[in-house]
Amino acid sequence: MTVTLPLALLLLSLLGYMAARKVTLFAAHQSEAHAFALTVFCCVAALPFIAIRYAEIPFLLRAIVRGIGIVLFVQVLFDAFGAVPPAPNIVFGEANAHVLFFRWGAVIAVLAGAVGMLRPAFLLPLTYYYILWRHLIGPRTDMWVTDTDYFAMLDGLAFSTIGALLAVTATSEWALSRFAWLRTMMQDMPPAVLRQKTAGLIWAVVVGAHLGNYFCSGVAKLVAGGPEPWTWLLANPTQTAIVIGLERGNNPLATFPSLLQGSWDTISNFTLAFNFLVLGAQLFSPLAILRRSWLLFFTLLFDAFHIGVYFTLGALFHFWIAVNLIVYTSAWRLKENEITPMMKVVCIVATLFGHTVFYTNFLGWLDAARLASPQFYALTKDGREVWMTPTYFGIYSYSIAQTAMFVPEGHFPHRIGGNLSNLDDWREASACLASTTETPQAVGGATYNSVERLVRETHDFMTRYPAIKNQNLYYLYPHHMQPNPWVFTEFNNLRMDDIVGYKYVVDSVCLTLRDGALVRDVKKRAEFRFDVR
Repeated sequence: MTVTLPLALLLLSLLGYMAARKVTLFAAHQSEAHAFALTVFCCVAALPFIAIRYAEIPFLLRAIVRGIGIVLFVQVLFDAFGAVPPAPNIVFGEANAHVLFFRWGAVIAVLAGAVGMLRPAFLLPLTYYYILWRHLIGPRTDMWVTDTDYFAMLDGLAFSTIGALLAVTATSEWALSRFAWLRTMMQDMPPAVLRQKTAGLIWAVVVGAHLGNYFCSGVAKLVAGGPEPWTWLLANPTQTAIVIGLERGNNPLATFPSLLQGSWDTISNFTLAFNFLVLGAQLFSPLAILRRSWLLFFTLLFDAFHIGVYFTLGALFHFWIAVNLIVYTSAWRLKENEITPMMKVVCIVATLFGHTVFYTNFLGWLDAARLASPQFYALTKDGREVWMTPTYFGIYSYSIAQTAMFVPEGHFPHRIGGNLSNLDDWREASACLASTTETPQAVGGATYNSVERLVRETHDFMTRYPAIKNQNLYYLYPHHMQPNPWVFTEFNNLRMDDIVGYKYVVDSVCLTLRDGALVRDVKKRAEFRFDVR
């Protein structure tokens, strides 16, 4: 019974999480009205648990629930009040057909989040609102927006919150006084001990699911090599991330040629060592839970990896960095014997197989610096064409940075950032062979019409609120694809009155670095102009 009861509560938590997740994704694929109704329902469903305080959740799990909850609340505040186009939020945007969910849903989510800082039950409407928001923001403009950055974190928050509420409720005096069979079942285990053990198992699942992102990414690197699984380790040109980051305008070292060239040369000369360290850490991540010191080391090591990715690719995995720090904070005061054998088993199982239940990233591919690259230019009254930061387009800058946009016929086939998943394509791309597609590519649903719609809606948004562009306030937004503002100084100096049109450009291009500068070998170019005068 001492083992059965905590496992039973863990299983009930998983079932509750899975059911809620299925309902949420169903609503997201129905309509914005369904999403708004579900947000309201989640608030109502949280009311019976409003008496539960964070202090009632054992510290190990409380650190996860509260920590991720704070991170999510800050993100929702940015989306609810930020100067980011083009969907309406609480402050900005016109009152159009999308206002029910994107404005009033945001009001409800912000209120729920504020209450959720004191009462954990109200983190659930906040969580499910943001999942709905991210799923609906793409169809809003017929453009896919990545879920790589946030979904794994929110799955962990939803599961841990449901598990915490269930563990506290099942072991509370209120429940024990009303359900005699519960008290009977706990004769061999005091309620406080059951709560502690259940919280430990739920924590172990969340940690394992998070580590599973790294483990599965390591496996994906092996799978990308197909019949030669060690290709990524032995031959992948990891330094390619630097030129991809420069092409996006994300690389933070872009204005420091010596440092840029130094990072390129260092990674090029020590590729095998870098690849060995990354792949080894990812594949051995299931073992992190075996020792407290190992878990602390792995979380810090993975954050160091993320910082390295930012200084090359320009991709800032801020949610992943936060979760690693939260796991570290939850575990640092543990004693070695407090990580029980059952917690270790559960964590390892979650790391290896959590992808069947939780959203898990498989970030493994072979790098090549050949891609169909979409970029935007502002056309000015004085005849200039000024390269634009994708952040001007709000959250849709994710799609632009990942090249998940409309690509006309005759261009290189779309690959996210040049990422390739099989040897033949990789070898062809590495040689910059000019294979092209015969038909247009509507990547993520992005057609020519949706690109034009995005441009015109964003321009209209900026025209209504010119201070946003004039003060470049769109940089004040937490981004997975963090732009380097100093790359776009010419665009930053423009005012809305200077812009008379936009140009959407797709280059089939091969990239390299020479003397600290990006070298672009453009094989084919397509240009589309949008007059907004």
